[in-house]
Amino acid sequence: MSYRANRHYQIIQTNQFQIIAMSFTATQAFVGTPDFKIIDINPQEVAKALQVYLDRGSKLTGVSLDDISTSVISLPPDASKVTLTDLIALGMKLFDAIVWLTAGRPTTHRLQVDPALTKDSLPSLHEIARSVFYVYFFLLTQARYPAGSKNTEKPRVPNFLKVIMGMELDQNVYVDRICSFEPQKFDSSWIQYVSFKNFGQETISRFGLGVAGYRLFGPFKLYKVKDNLNPELTNAVAFAQKVSTSAPTWDIHPATRNPSILTKRGNLNKNLGNLILEAFTEEQIDEMVSTKVLFSKPQKEVSCRNYLQWSPQDDISGSTFIFRE
Repeated sequence: MSYRANRHYQIIQTNQFQIIAMSFTATQAFVGTPDFKIIDINPQEVAKALQVYLDRGSKLTGVSLDDISTSVISLPPDASKVTLTDLIALGMKLFDAIVWLTAGRPTTHRLQVDPALTKDSLPSLHEIARSVFYVYFFLLTQARYPAGSKNTEKPRVPNFLKVIMGMELDQNVYVDRICSFEPQKFDSSWIQYVSFKNFGQETISRFGLGVAGYRLFGPFKLYKVKDNLNPELTNAVAFAQKVSTSAPTWDIHPATRNPSILTKRGNLNKNLGNLILEAFTEEQIDEMVSTKVLFSKPQKEVSCRNYLQWSPQDDISGSTFIFRE
C-alpha cells in the first residue's frame, strides 16, 4: 500500500482493532466560492417592491384608460380644455368622461370620431340623470352596482325603482348609458360624499326604510327576542339592538365599511344570521321573511361565533352619518 507525501498516518491501537487516522496538513487552503447561478433575493426588499402591486391587485375596483371608450360624434376645438359637460354633449359616456378627465385628458387616448354615433342616438341629459340615480340607489341600498351587459348575475331590482320611479328597463340599459366598462371597476366609495339636500321627498322617504349593511340588524329593532333566550346571548342581542336603533353611518355600510369592524367582530352578516336563529322563534323568523324584513331565512354558519364576544358597550357606528345634508 502506498501513500502520497502530503498525507500523514498514525496507527492507533485499541483493545479490539487498529484505526488509521489521516490528516491533510499539506493541503493548500481553499480560495473563492463556486458560482451556482442562483439569485438569492432579499425578502424584505422584494416585499417593498411588490407592495404597490398587491395593494392594487387586492382591490375589485380600478378603471384603466384602456377600459373606456373615447368615441365622440365630433372633435372639440381644443381637447386640452374640454369639460365634462362638453364630453357628454359630444356623446362620451359619463363615467368614461370622468376617468378620462381625471387622467388629465391624456394624449395617449385621444378623442376619436365614431361615424356610428349620431346626435339622435345619444341619451338625453334627463335619461343620464335617471341612470345615475338608478346606479346610486343600488349602491346605497344593496352595496353593489346593477348588472352591466357582461354580467350574467342580475341583482334584485328594488320595487321603488320599478314601481315608484318607473325604471322598468333591464339593468344594463341604465348602466350602458353612463359607462362602457363593467361598473364594478368604478370605485363605489363616491356615494358617501353625495348630499341629500335636493333629493325628492319620495326618495328620502324610501331611504328612511333602510340602507345596505343594516338589514340583518333590523329584526332586533322590530321584534322582541324569545322568552327562553340563552343568557350567553344577552350581550350580543344588546349590541345588535344598539346598532339597529342608531343612525346609519358609512362606517357600517359595506361600500365604505371601517376595516376594524371585520377584524374585531368577524363577518357581521354571518354572525347576525346565527344570532337571529338563536334569538327569535321560528314563527318570528318566518314572519320576518314574509314581510321582507329579511330577504330569506339565515343559514347556520357553524364557524362564525364572534357574536358570543359582542358587547353592548362596543360602538361600531362611528360618526360619519349617511343621512346628512
